[in-house]
Amino acid sequence: MRIAIVVGHDEANQGAYSATLREFEHQFNTPLSVGVVRDLKERGAVAQTFHRPAGVGYSTAMAALTSEINAWGADLVVSLHFNSMGDTSWAGCCALHWPSSVRGNLAAAAISEAVAEAVGNRNRGAIAQADSWSGAPLYILKDTAAPAVIVESFFGSNPEDATKGGAARDSGALAAAIAGAAYGIVASW
Repeated sequence: MRIAIVVGHDEANQGAYSATLREFEHQFNTPLSVGVVRDLKERGAVAQTFHRPAGVGYSTAMAALTSEINAWGADLVVSLHFNSMGDTSWAGCCALHWPSSVRGNLAAAAISEAVAEAVGNRNRGAIAQADSWSGAPLYILKDTAAPAVIVESFFGSNPEDATKGGAARDSGALAAAIAGAAYGIVASW
């Protein structure tokens, strides 16, 4: 069993910012990825962290990233993110998957449920999606040979949700939830 963990965004484009956590997505998810990979390895999976190359355009970076993951031979790809928006009332987690991916849907549902429990926020569930909310293609879902999931663990713009997400990361509960759900779903295939 091979599970690829992707740190969302990159050093140059770090993604959404959480004023509560005082961290961008890339900063938040880099140490989280270490915990997820460690937990997966303790369960017996082969796991590796992957990073999108910085300093090149989005489509070029994603082509390089998905090619690297495909060459590695992943059975599941999990990309780590958090949501943010101007409306601070939004809260909860979800996991995105490619619309026609049955296994992606199963993985997204399992991971979203586990993350919501670990964070203590609302489970918004598995969401089939081909493009980002800004309209950019979700290459990580589209171009990986393995089923892929984008995990949006919480809303960084919501102070309560972000505080819960930060606490779950720092305690190790978030990494354990992602790893446990990912391992369990791949083992069931």
